[in-house]
Order: sequence, then structure tokens, then C-alpha cells
Amino acid sequence: MDDGPPLKYAALVGDWLVEAGYTHCFLVAGGGCMHLIDAFRTRFACIPVVHEVTAGIAVEHFNECAAGNRAFALVTTGPGLTNIVTAVAGCWAQRRDLLVIAGQVKSTDLLEPPLRQRGIQEVDGTAIVRPVAVRAERLTRPVGREAFLEMVHAGRSPHPGPVVIEVCLDVQGAPVRPDALPAAAVAGAPTAAADAPMVAAAADEIVRRLAGAARPLVLLGGLVSRRAAAEALPALERLGVPVMTTTSAIDRVPSAAPIAAGRPGTWGGQRSANLLVAQADLLVALGARLDLQQTGFDWLGFAPAARIVQVYPCAAEIAKGHPPIDAGFTVAPDAVLRAMAGAARFPDRGHWGAYVRRVRELVPVLEPANETGVPGGSAFRFLHELSAATSADDILALCSSGGTFTGALQVTEVKPGQIATTSPALASMGWGLGSAIGAAFARPGRRVVLSEGDGGFSQNLQELALVRRHDLPITMFILANRGYASIRATQRKFFGGAHVGCDEATGLGFPDWEALFAAYRIPAARLPPGERSRERLAALLERPGPAAWIVDVDPEQPNFPAVTSRINADGSMESNPLWLQQPPLPPAIAAEVGRYLPGAG
Repeated sequence: MDDGPPLKYAALVGDWLVEAGYTHCFLVAGGGCMHLIDAFRTRFACIPVVHEVTAGIAVEHFNECAAGNRAFALVTTGPGLTNIVTAVAGCWAQRRDLLVIAGQVKSTDLLEPPLRQRGIQEVDGTAIVRPVAVRAERLTRPVGREAFLEMVHAGRSPHPGPVVIEVCLDVQGAPVRPDALPAAAVAGAPTAAADAPMVAAAADEIVRRLAGAARPLVLLGGLVSRRAAAEALPALERLGVPVMTTTSAIDRVPSAAPIAAGRPGTWGGQRSANLLVAQADLLVALGARLDLQQTGFDWLGFAPAARIVQVYPCAAEIAKGHPPIDAGFTVAPDAVLRAMAGAARFPDRGHWGAYVRRVRELVPVLEPANETGVPGGSAFRFLHELSAATSADDILALCSSGGTFTGALQVTEVKPGQIATTSPALASMGWGLGSAIGAAFARPGRRVVLSEGDGGFSQNLQELALVRRHDLPITMFILANRGYASIRATQRKFFGGAHVGCDEATGLGFPDWEALFAAYRIPAARLPPGERSRERLAALLERPGPAAWIVDVDPEQPNFPAVTSRINADGSMESNPLWLQQPPLPPAIAAEVGRYLPGAG
């Protein structure tokens, strides 16, 4: 038994978090977490934000971009917890680690149903977040180190997701002796040795199928780490099998790599990639959950000629049935990628690799149909030029919703060494600036290039105060179409242009952007059409410190390629398969790039 003076429990919690590898804390201060704040201020780099949702977004993208360090969020009780719920839900859908430590009223003040509130600012935060968290716990008494770290580590691999721990105010401040705290039996996480047989089985199955395939594709998803992808890339290039990435893994394979086959999918999916998926006879999906965003709503039309092998550490995803798979393995995709990359053989007797490169050459990512009649008005062309202007050391924050999001996913060419980060699963507006902030703190010294629409940026613009306070090297490009372009397009397509809530004419309002940035003492200016070449943009990016550029684009920007969908008489939606996109390709091109499509030949 320790005979020394007792320690405040909040201090012990801080020490345990340091032990678990946490170095940064994004927070909004409040009375409900006052002991935690006092303990954490000497243990972590504490970064105050204006709104709690930014704390969650910044933590998500800090951990996505960091090279070893980890961050967590600290919020107070009541509105502090409810304000961060959207970020929690985003990480739940995206399967990303997010640790939230939240204050709570004193354990003696907790409500008992049917009371709605007893303590000051009280809500049952644990009940609110439990459906969108890997673990949600409320500490009404101090728990020991093992029990606390078990909660924290529950959000990490192989099944990452949010962990929310509410700590009652009297528990935070309680004097405790560590040796007197109750010990807890900790269930050990699956070890690499325990997983080895399944990893070997998955790798062997993939190796066997690749040897017999004529038109294989490998699809890397967001649960494949950057490190594993980088380590496997030389072996994959020697193998010669074309490799695709999902929107969550956009930077796992450089766009110019000889085996790069594009990014299939709905939002921002590239036409050439969708065409190639429809012609494959084998699809190996590593760390990709193959949801409707990836397969399209007509999921039976996804990879119709292919046998699908899926490696994903969730039995429910493997068993969901859409699309139907031929073999599934619930094991870590990183381990399988490493095991199969060097062992696989692909003879490519039919010159599939050359065909893939030819399709990508004939169907460029910059669709001519997206040009507009407004000089410099094409958002797609601007985003393509911006991508070309960035350097290999840049971090690309690609926002998470709207036309700027899907346009960037379609036309961005990722360079070797670049980090690109986005949150497509929940696809919430307002994510861009928070993700750029998290990335900037995770990688000090690296420039962050943010592209965001004016609608999305407006939802979180108060965090410009944080950008200025820390002089973060974030260059912001706000594509101003004076509204919500994707909503405007939906209302035009399905409801005859009966617009509501999508632009200034139907009730939205936007700031005077130059005046707004001036209020935060951040340089900002409008970027005229003649200044939007990659050479000019590269020069602008060399300017130090934070800066913003307002890029006026056509409010009626076309968004192609598009899958045709219909509203049936009963109100249901019906969609074509992803490979059948509009506008149609010229007949000669279509014939050359659709050689193995269903019905071709």
C-alpha cells in the first residue's frame, strides 16, 4: 500500500493518458470538467477551440495525419457533450479512433428517470452517444488504471471507433491512492500470433485467385494504413495488378503510379475506375467495407463479372450480403496486404495492366461536360489545377460534403508522400476547417491546403480565431457558389427546379468574405479567373502563414459523370449501375474502354 499523500483522481487520469501515448488535447473549457482541465494543462498540449464539434473533428484528423502522437477531446457536461455528438457519429461511421473525455455533474446529483434534469446543465451523455460509440462509460467512482486503459484502448484497432468517458465532478476531484483503487481483469486484445492462421489463410486465398485471374483489381480502403500501403507498394508494382483506392484511402497509392487504377464509387467516383470495376473478373477488397457509397444503389450491378474477396475486421460487414462476396476474412487488412503482396503472382497473359492504363488515358478525370459558360467558373477545373499546384509535402484537407468535396475526390491527383484527409462516411458539412486544424497540429511545419465550399465553410468559420491565434500554415480556398450546389442540383433534377433553402434567393445568407477574414486578421482576396492556373496557384501557395482565397464558381455547375436515378410512382428510387454513367461517352471511345462490359461482344 502506498503511504504517500493521496493524488487527485484527475491527475491519475492524465498520467494514464500520457502512458497511452496521448500528447494533445483539443478542448472547450467548462465547470463540469474543471478538475480535468487543471490536471491536463501540465501534461498535454492543450488547444482550446470555440465549438466542441471542432474538437472532435480536429482530433479525428490529427490522429489520421499524425506520425506517432495521439490527441483526444475534452468537453464539459450537458451542451459540451451534445455539441460533439456529430463528430462522434462521424468517427463511428468512418471507423476511426476518437477519445472523448467529458465532465459530468456530481455523482450525488445525477438524475433518476423519469426526471429530465437534476444537476446543473445535466444530460445523460452516455445514453446519447452509446448507439454511435464503441464504448460509452460514466465514472461515478474512481476506477483503476487497468480498467481505465481498457476503455481507452477499446477505440483502437482492430475495430476502431469513438470512446466516450464521462467523469463525474466529485470523482475528478477525489483524493485517491493508486494502490487502493480496485483492480480489474482486463480481457486481452487478440494478438498477432492468434490472428496469424487467418492472415495466412486470407493471403493464400488471394494469392491463389490472382494466379488464375485474367482481369483482377485490388481495392484498398480506409482501414489499410498509409504505412502498410507504402511498404507494400514496391511489391505491388512488381506484381503489376492494378490497384484502386476508396475515398477514405485516397492517398494510399500515388495517382501517377503505374498500377494506379483510380477511385471507384458514387461521390467523386472516377468514370474510368467504375468502368474497370465492371470489367474485372476478380476484386480483392482490403479494408474497404463495400457500402452503398462504394457500390452504388444498384449493388447487384457492382463488379457483375467479378469474384469478390473481402478482408475487413467486422463479421457483420462481411455477412451483410451487398454486394455478394465469394470469400470473406475478418482479420486486419494491413497484415493480409503485407503477406500477399510479396507472395502473389500475376502472369497478365491478356495484357490487363496495359488495358487499364489505356482506359484511364481515354477517360480523363476532368470531364468536358463539367465546363461552364462562365469564364473560370468550373469548380472541377479549378480543383484540378490546385491539385497540380500542390507539392509532395502538402497535406490536402478535402472537406467532407457538397460539390467541392465530390469534385476534389474526382480530380485530385495525389503525389507521392502527400497526405489527403477527408471524412466521407457521414459526409457532414463544416468538416473542412476542423480537419485542416487537426492536420496542422499533427504535422508541424507542413503546409495544409484546404478546399471547401462556401456553404460548408460557413458552418464552422468561428475557428478562424484558432487559425490566427496559432498562425497555422493553412491556405484556404473557398469555392463560392452562393449556396448548396448539391442540394440545388437535386432540386433541379427531381423537382423541376422548385428550389428552397439552397441559395440566397431561397433564404440562405453568406458573409462578406473579405471583411470576415479581415476581422480575424487573416489575409484574404478574391481570385480572378485569370489567376487560377497551376503555375499561379503554386506561387500563391508559397506565401507563409494562413491565407484565404475566394474562388467564385458557377452556381449552376454541372456535376458529371452521374448515375441516372429515377423516382418511381410509389416514391421509391431506382438507379443504374455505377458503370452506366451520363453523359454517354463518344461511341468509338465507349467501344474501346468497354471491351469486357456486360453484353459487350
